[in-house]
Amino acid sequence: MYLPKELHLHSTDQLRDMICMTLGGRAAEQIFFGKVTTGASDDLKKVTNYVYGMITQYGMNEKVGNLSFDFNSNPYMKPFSEETSNMIDSEARKYIASAYERTLEVLREHKDECAKVAEQLLKNEVLTKEDMVELLGDRPWGEKNTYDELVAGTGDIYEDTSVPEGLKGLKDSLDEAIKLQEEDKAREEKKKEEKKE
Repeated sequence: MYLPKELHLHSTDQLRDMICMTLGGRAAEQIFFGKVTTGASDDLKKVTNYVYGMITQYGMNEKVGNLSFDFNSNPYMKPFSEETSNMIDSEARKYIASAYERTLEVLREHKDECAKVAEQLLKNEVLTKEDMVELLGDRPWGEKNTYDELVAGTGDIYEDTSVPEGLKGLKDSLDEAIKLQEEDKAREEKKKEEKKE
């Protein structure tokens, strides 16, 4: 999963990975049992929301393009034509089918590791990060815990990733402003308390 959890901006690749991860349970059922159950219904809702969000809100589909449709203005009426509606559905189905195939491929490649995790889950019901490291080893790509670590190295050689001169020290300034606000608020509360006495 992607860390830190408070990150609210996701790239197309991250969303694809999240979709594949969410399809993992359904794919594992198919691989290990040769059939699927109703257990993945919540996962499928999430996947559907991710994919339709990518297509209709975030402009992450080449065919539909850089459009974002407002579904809140009239919930009973689609804000696009029937032709666009069919295109969106078609692209969503293609996208989910492709992600599901990718998920099956990854799980088949790591079938033995999946079996280890499943056996441990049957014994313990809950697995911690430490349990996963013990079973599978450390993540091959390391672990990113801060926003800076997460985005480090994502630009190409031409991207200027230096902080603009005007923004240097901005965090310190904001922290100082917040500290002053908190001190002012504390003084006001103290005055109120003194007036009550």
